Amino acid sequence: MNAIKTAMAIALVTGTTSAMAAEAVQTANPIAQVKADTVKAVAAVEKTTETAAQTIAVKTVEAKDTAVKTAVNAKEAAAAKTVAAKDATVKTAVNTKDTVTAKTVAAKDATVKTAVNAKEAAAAKAVAAKDATVKTAVNAKDAVAEKTAEIKEAAAEKTEAITAEVKEACAEQCAEKKTEAVKAQTEEKKGFFSWFKKKAA
Repeated sequence: MNAIKTAMAIALVTGTTSAMAAEAVQTANPIAQVKADTVKAVAAVEKTTETAAQTIAVKTVEAKDTAVKTAVNAKEAAAAKTVAAKDATVKTAVNTKDTVTAKTVAAKDATVKTAVNAKEAAAAKAVAAKDATVKTAVNAKDAVAEKTAEIKEAAAEKTEAITAEVKEACAEQCAEKKTEAVKAQTEEKKGFFSWFKKKAA
């Protein structure tokens, strides 16, 4: 718009200058002067029109360039937003996948740890039960050995007592038998001497 005003101002100045220059010859040839002024005015209008058209064309091109640039910027902005949204979606999906994977690994680790703990607890219980069984067996064996020793000791004491009683009884019986034998021998000798005396008499 400013370019159009400037072009029109230039045309007016040019026309005015031409008119002032031609005032000196108006009296000599007024028709020629009018004709010359008309030609100059037409030329000025044509020039002004051409300048205005060029200015409008430039403005149109500028406006078109601006519109194209705006459209390009809008398209690039939309593309950037689309890429950003896509990246955000991919990142969210990756984060979700990572979270699920982490949870799965944690659950698997917990399951393995629980299984290991249960296995260790079962092993500990088995060892404790085995130790208890061995201890019970050892205690039973010790008790049997102790009882056997007591029985042997009691049997030995009883055997000694019986042996002592037998020996004592045997000693008494042997003494009695020996006394009886001595008596018998004495009686026999007495009888023999008595018989001998009778025979000798």
